[in-house]
Amino acid sequence: MKTGLETLVLPAGEAGAEAAARTLAAGGLVAFPTETVYGLGADAANATAVAHIYSAKGRPAFNPLIAHVPDLAAARRIGRFDARALKLAEAFWPGPLTLVVPKTDDCPVADLATAGLDTVAIRIPAHPVAEAILRAFGGAVVAPSANISGHVSPTLAAHVESDLAGRIDLIIDGGPVAVGVESTIVGCLNAPMLLRPGGLSRERIEAVLGAPLARPPVEAESDDSQPLAPGMLASHYAPRAMVRLRAQDVAPGEALLAFGPDCLPGQEAAAAVMNLSPAADLDEAAANLFGYLRALDAKAPKAIAVMAIPEQDLGEAINDRLRRAAVAR
Repeated sequence: MKTGLETLVLPAGEAGAEAAARTLAAGGLVAFPTETVYGLGADAANATAVAHIYSAKGRPAFNPLIAHVPDLAAARRIGRFDARALKLAEAFWPGPLTLVVPKTDDCPVADLATAGLDTVAIRIPAHPVAEAILRAFGGAVVAPSANISGHVSPTLAAHVESDLAGRIDLIIDGGPVAVGVESTIVGCLNAPMLLRPGGLSRERIEAVLGAPLARPPVEAESDDSQPLAPGMLASHYAPRAMVRLRAQDVAPGEALLAFGPDCLPGQEAAAAVMNLSPAADLDEAAANLFGYLRALDAKAPKAIAVMAIPEQDLGEAINDRLRRAAVAR
């Protein structure tokens, strides 16, 4: 693991993008904002740099990474798009959608980044800072979330610094992210399959396809099997405190992650309370999710009780992250 580095933090802007491109070209690691969460970037073609991502994050080397590119032309140089994949790309890119497609014959993405699979996960982020860095660099950049593997994903540069200072070269501070949960991942190999719910709802994807998305087999989400895509490990996005879902009360010493206008019995004595959205707005809740989990965890509560959240629209992605955060470790 690369440790003892002096991690530089620079504001977003032309100089920051140029510094990020130089660092990536030299094999370094750069954290930068996307519309979903902050990503930890490395040159996708540089296997040594990719290996540094795994070691900096403590990430299992069988967990594949997403290659970020600036436009569809760049995406088609590394992945093969059938008609359905192309339809989704044209409808939702740039945006919080990752497509898993077969590699091109001359795909430059390092085998380590694809975990030895014959597919590659690709995304075009909808964030001006990410786009500027990608264009300045000129190649694909693999970028998982910029946090210790399994921890809560970062939505501020300060979250990245808290987890990875001394482990990476550069952080580009572009302020808070807009979406707050990772991209939705769709496998486009046979029938399009929802591999990970995220910042783009199932309903919008199915409307474009004109057909329902398939679901991955249950065994694909085991921590003991090789994931088909990033973010599919059963235990993931986890704070240090245990997480208790669909709470109907708050026990002594627990913190509360609330949702909506209602109060729970025992809430007045909670170690801390944060409400994802007092108005029960799922977009607002998604944007606040990881930041609020981190803030509550910093209070060192006995556990974090989480109020029930509807499963529709972005609620599917929110509940997916919360279920993974709640897995016994």
